[in-house]
Amino acid sequence: MSKRKQNLLLQGLPTNEFATLSSNLAPVPLAKNTSLFEPHEKNDFLYFPVDAVISFAGDTGQGGTIEVWTVGREGVAGISPILGAANPFRGVVVVPGTALKARVATLRRCFNNGGRFQSAALSYYHYLLVQISHLGICNNSHPLEQRLGRWLLTMQERAGTRELKFTQEFIASMLGTRRATISEAAAKLQSAGLISYTPGSITIKSRSGLKKMACGCHKVMSRV
Repeated sequence: MSKRKQNLLLQGLPTNEFATLSSNLAPVPLAKNTSLFEPHEKNDFLYFPVDAVISFAGDTGQGGTIEVWTVGREGVAGISPILGAANPFRGVVVVPGTALKARVATLRRCFNNGGRFQSAALSYYHYLLVQISHLGICNNSHPLEQRLGRWLLTMQERAGTRELKFTQEFIASMLGTRRATISEAAAKLQSAGLISYTPGSITIKSRSGLKKMACGCHKVMSRV
């Protein structure tokens, strides 16, 4: 299955382990804004993104949401049930594309057999914990321009494209702030020649410049 090489977690599996999984992996198109996971509901499937990006967001309790982690081609969306837990957050497709869909029950059996898949899944779960921890630090400690730079770099890595189809309102909901503050921050990044934006679209013009401006959380959180 050629798509295997486009998901980094699957790519790292030995041939024999991947062969066990391959008959249970099916490529599926994921449309933007599709809800794949709801908080604490049972999920029978999980997804290994190829070029799609799935964002998990939590309820702030004040009528808003904030992103807690994203999943792209570096990992797997919906890993909690493999470990015997329910997904705690809503998972929505924010970048459309393709993913490899698999039944949780099948992957749980492979996980319980040990081997490279088990270690890869645990390593990725640890990475998610690191990502969540640094997002908490980032959202409470760093200026919005740095946080926006970090978010745009991470999304570009997950999506594999410099042109990101997001509205400022959506980005504001992911970063837990107001649209007006995102507009101000984006204007500063555009004035510095780092991005350009039109309604509903942001293009990264200088990735190297954006990396210099963004906070150090991006380096810690990057896995692609």
